[in-house]
Amino acid sequence: MKGKQSLSFILSTLLLTSVILSGCGENKNVKSEGASEAKQQETTINPLGKYDPPIDVTAAKFITQDVKYPDGQSEENNAWESLYKEMGINLKYDWIVKGTDAQYFQKLNVTIASGDIPDLMMVNSTQLKQLVEADMLEDITDAYNQYATPEVKSIFEKDKMALQSAAFDNKLYAIPKTEPMIGGQTPVLWVRTDWLKKLNLPEPKTWEDVLNTMKAFTTQDPDGNSKQDTFGVALSKEVVNGYPSVNGFFNAYGAYPRIWTKDSSGKLIYGSIQPEVKTALAQLADMYKAGELDKEFGVKDGSKVAESLVNDRVGLLFGPSWAVQWPLQDNKKKNNEAEWRALAIPSIDGGDAAVQMPFGASFYFVVKKGVTHPEIVIKMANLFTEKLYGQSADYLKYGVDAEGITTAKYSFVDLAAPDKDLKRSQNVAEALKNTDPSKLNPEEKSTYDKIITFQQEGDLNFYGETYQSGPDGAMMVLQKLWDGKKIVSEGYGGAPTETMGEKKATLDKMETEIFTKIIYGAASIDSFDKFVEDWKKLGGEQITKEVNEWNASQK
Repeated sequence: MKGKQSLSFILSTLLLTSVILSGCGENKNVKSEGASEAKQQETTINPLGKYDPPIDVTAAKFITQDVKYPDGQSEENNAWESLYKEMGINLKYDWIVKGTDAQYFQKLNVTIASGDIPDLMMVNSTQLKQLVEADMLEDITDAYNQYATPEVKSIFEKDKMALQSAAFDNKLYAIPKTEPMIGGQTPVLWVRTDWLKKLNLPEPKTWEDVLNTMKAFTTQDPDGNSKQDTFGVALSKEVVNGYPSVNGFFNAYGAYPRIWTKDSSGKLIYGSIQPEVKTALAQLADMYKAGELDKEFGVKDGSKVAESLVNDRVGLLFGPSWAVQWPLQDNKKKNNEAEWRALAIPSIDGGDAAVQMPFGASFYFVVKKGVTHPEIVIKMANLFTEKLYGQSADYLKYGVDAEGITTAKYSFVDLAAPDKDLKRSQNVAEALKNTDPSKLNPEEKSTYDKIITFQQEGDLNFYGETYQSGPDGAMMVLQKLWDGKKIVSEGYGGAPTETMGEKKATLDKMETEIFTKIIYGAASIDSFDKFVEDWKKLGGEQITKEVNEWNASQK
């Protein structure tokens, strides 16, 4: 099966080559085997070396809808674009999408279908497989071996499955866009605590408390405008795996949609077809009928739901740690009485629910086949880690500026260690406790300073930073869950299997449609059973076989 490979073999292949990390020159080592030592030509490389003369590179760019720019800057004129020019890299964008990843990938599908792709682009796993099989991407194995800095390689040593997922037939075709898995998407329960106080409600500690809170936030006029125009919980048309999703809601029932988990025998099973999902869907359908969900959620993307959160329409959100930076911080800025706090999600069985942690890399940075400098994507990854965490780091310029604007999002290539956010919150908490930031790295020191500024001056630009990474923030909640082994991680880490490439998009669409219909009441809860049968018949059963073949190969 194409794409299947041993983890140990891939890592040994990719990490075996020794490199010289100094000097400057070509992107190859030229050495004639058997020639005399005098005739051997070995060109040294520089992982951060400038291109002289500069090179022109075409690209497609995705910008999330929350990205903001300082005055005078834009998508094509900002700190990172200037840095690339200093490196001798002239990025020329064929097109830019600012919005949702779904919008970006839809446009990218059209570009791929035309056969005229840019030199650099970010793709999803399905597109990666399609492009590899169409022989449209450059093999970057040698470029990775030669150019990747120790800092970049250490990220993939911590998140080994991420690099493996970008390899086909033991060749590397992409740099995974890795994220801090615990802080990046693992859900917590965000609650409007000012609404709790207004309605004289306790902080929800049990699942029954959560359900009662949702109902009260819908029916008891928590915004005080004498209208029933608020909802119990935020939900978008993606239902699961979008923003905001209700994965955390499902987790309360012991359900883990869209990820593969291991059963008692050690085999991988697909979370979305398990019976616990049916129970959670039935509850959501009851809530929709009772008016506790936005009647129009099925046509609203993340940006529209964010507007509802900002405008005091919703008081509860199952979301990641960073949700407090966007959109909840914008809600606080608009209404200073708003207060959001992160709590652990209760389980229906009592105690804290075990929450799901997605795969560390959903997206990939790739290079078009035939590009003269395929190492450019490696250099851009090196540059990202260097300017945020290395010896020449300038975090206030390239990470998050003094006004709280996340400038790191302007970088074309970005990646992070899986435990970065957790370590940052731990180190910042220790520094705050001891009033000693001397041991913090530039990113951690920036977070520390912003929390201090919020505590002393009440600067709302740092409200989100404080309640994401501060002592009372979301990361501390996730730390508790991590320590208590209450994190359920994605069990499949290989490249898309053959049947995934052919069927996954269709199966995911079918899943979203039936989940939405059940919640709307347009389909009975028992239609879930038919969905499970159809999922298996239409490719799911074969995918399950393929992922378990991969699972067996890892032992």
